[in-house]
Amino acid sequence: MPSWPVLPDEVLAGVKLVFSDPLILGASFDDEEGAGGLLTSLFPDATGEQILDWRAALETWRIDSARVLKRARLGIVDAALCQPLAAPPSSVADSFVKITQTSSLCVLEFAAKKRMKAYRDEAPDARARRFEEERKKYSRLLAAVIQEARLPVARLVETLDDQASGWTHIFAARRANTLKNRYKAWKPFRDWLELHRGRVFPNSVKDTIDYVQHRVDDGCGRTVPESFHISLTLLEQVGKVPDCERISSDELWKSHVKSWTAELSEDAPPRKPAEMFTVAILVSLELVVVDQESALFDRALAWVALCMVWGSLRCDDVQAIIPHRSTLSNYGLRMVLGRSKTSGPDKRQKEVPVHILRLISLTGADWLMEGFEIWSEDPFNFRRDYLVMEPNRDFSGVRRKFVPPEGLSSLLLRLLGNLGTPRIVNSRWVLNKTSLLLPDGLETHFTGHSPRNFLTSVAATIGFSKDERAYLGRWAMGMAASEEYVRTSRQVVFKIQRQVNKVLLEGGDIPYMEDEAVERLCQSAEARSINVARIKRRHLIMILDGANHCLGGVFPLLRVHDDQWELVEGGDEELPDAQIAMHAKSDLNLSAPSSKFFITVSCRANFRRLHLVGCFVKPNKCCEVIFVDEVKSEDFDSICRTCKRKMLSEGGKEAQVDSSSTASSSSTEASGVE
Repeated sequence: MPSWPVLPDEVLAGVKLVFSDPLILGASFDDEEGAGGLLTSLFPDATGEQILDWRAALETWRIDSARVLKRARLGIVDAALCQPLAAPPSSVADSFVKITQTSSLCVLEFAAKKRMKAYRDEAPDARARRFEEERKKYSRLLAAVIQEARLPVARLVETLDDQASGWTHIFAARRANTLKNRYKAWKPFRDWLELHRGRVFPNSVKDTIDYVQHRVDDGCGRTVPESFHISLTLLEQVGKVPDCERISSDELWKSHVKSWTAELSEDAPPRKPAEMFTVAILVSLELVVVDQESALFDRALAWVALCMVWGSLRCDDVQAIIPHRSTLSNYGLRMVLGRSKTSGPDKRQKEVPVHILRLISLTGADWLMEGFEIWSEDPFNFRRDYLVMEPNRDFSGVRRKFVPPEGLSSLLLRLLGNLGTPRIVNSRWVLNKTSLLLPDGLETHFTGHSPRNFLTSVAATIGFSKDERAYLGRWAMGMAASEEYVRTSRQVVFKIQRQVNKVLLEGGDIPYMEDEAVERLCQSAEARSINVARIKRRHLIMILDGANHCLGGVFPLLRVHDDQWELVEGGDEELPDAQIAMHAKSDLNLSAPSSKFFITVSCRANFRRLHLVGCFVKPNKCCEVIFVDEVKSEDFDSICRTCKRKMLSEGGKEAQVDSSSTASSSSTEASGVE
């Protein structure tokens, strides 16, 4: 081991305070100049002559101890290389945990599993939780505005034991979107006022008028003055500003708001309602629901789109549906809206029902039943408080993740962009998937609000009053008491749905003409440089049947078995010709063989009904007919009612009216092909 250099005692003591070992001291300088710099830094008060003496002593020591210092360094290196590994201070389990927590690959795997766990473990009340989180977020932001402005209510809330809860509750039961809009309308004014006036809340009406005039001069939207006025009113009301000091109540301010709104409305384009779906889109959606080759999520989403059309639902309404409360009976589909814009625990209507008639169909496909079965089975039937969830990558399944209303609107537009063109082949509607109904991005012509427009618009066209149409979109909730609305809504909605479906199939005294909807679609196609003639040809599927503009069918295209159905209207009365036969587009009258009976076979359910030759059901208008002279019990499933009465009359017996049951089964028979 090398010795210390020969230096004065006080200098050597100072060196030992810094260097614990002579080996370290020897490695701290390489020559006499380096030794001088080291001593100058250790003893800044020493004279130049002292530094020179000490530097010479250190350099002499370094030269004399060079071999000893070298051997010491080599010994340390050899000891380090030959020393065996020390035993781990912890257990094998602790070592494994440390390795997994420091490995990059393990960290990436942890992140992937965390994301998957978030998808799997999303709570059944995910929508309600998101709603509450959004509400608390914007409640805190607006509360910060009130605290910053030192409004009177701030001093009262500060006296509460739970101030955080108090700030949330002062906004009562206002929805998250309401608070969000109020904050977004106020934030630009707050920043402008701080920049130009050095404060965060207006002192007089001058501040508010100057700000809005500044926005108007810059070319703001026509709703900006009114939105800002509503936000100011909310803050002054919740902030408990005295009535005599409220700017929002000032007549000068209110007159300015009205004047600005009128001026901006003159230059603004007219309000544009959502574009209406064409009948071809509805027919194509029905065919997608029952198409076994389509992706599972596309079929489920097509069912949702049709429910939005016939139930007059917004995207926000769809995500308010409680899936496990939905039921399908012989009367129709009943869905329940939980917390929505017009319903919820804090509203007059706690829950609102949505009804869709069981017999609704434009193609003869039982889309309501097939879609309901899809949503009632895996992977769609998990517990939740919303209806539509995220699809997986290839749309063959779902992820258990809530889709916001704007996301649902995007999914619907994607579905519309992939719809094939419907056409009739052998008296049946089929889907031509190679010919898109809305090609080249034309689906953006529609919005998420388009489905809600269809039923209401057609109902108005064929003569239903405003009061009746108010039941479709649940606008009638404010016109009647809660009990009265629940009792009457289903009857009124079924009546309108039945008549609209019948007009689209058969026409009527006031037929529905969709020329305007198709023309607006063609204008949108022309703006996108799309072949207008091709678009018009694909969407104009309604034909001129005599004096009627219709699809050429009859209502209802679906028949329910006699022993499983009690008609909502009409009881067991004779079904007219229009409810059994389907109008054929050909006037050919083929001669039938000389047989006494013929059996019609439905194209979907293979249901066989026996008729007498001469029945009003024409064999040449049916998809499949079997003529027989002799009939066995296993040859048919039921007998035509009219032919049954004729058989009883020929046998000398009086015709009796069959009784019907109120069974809850919802099995149907496609009879529109007869």
